[in-house]
Amino acid sequence: MDKKDGVLKELIHESVYRLKKEIMTCDLKLYLVPDTHVPDTLTRIRILPSVAVVGQVDKVVRATTGHDSVIIYVKFLPQLADIYPSVMRIARMIKKLPGIEIVRVERIGGRKVLYKDEPIVI
Repeated sequence: MDKKDGVLKELIHESVYRLKKEIMTCDLKLYLVPDTHVPDTLTRIRILPSVAVVGQVDKVVRATTGHDSVIIYVKFLPQLADIYPSVMRIARMIKKLPGIEIVRVERIGGRKVLYKDEPIVI
């Protein structure tokens, strides 16, 4: 009986400290105003609510005309159970940051994603 109680207490103790939801990862392509400082932009994204990790996937593409672009990954704790609204929420928050003109969702959880046969662009 003592052994079962110990295992039960350990499971309860462990579940108290576990996250209720899994952290979601998505790759985003950001189209930036020319000469935007990318490290500062990544720092601004890191301090958004529910964001856990932000990193740069590839080098910044500096366009001679038009937008600069960079692909980043964002790991965040979704506030909603559904994937689409959670990704839209985080993408809208990122788009409101200075220097970001367009946010395009490239991948969610390592898989390419389309919504109604169209890329998700905000």
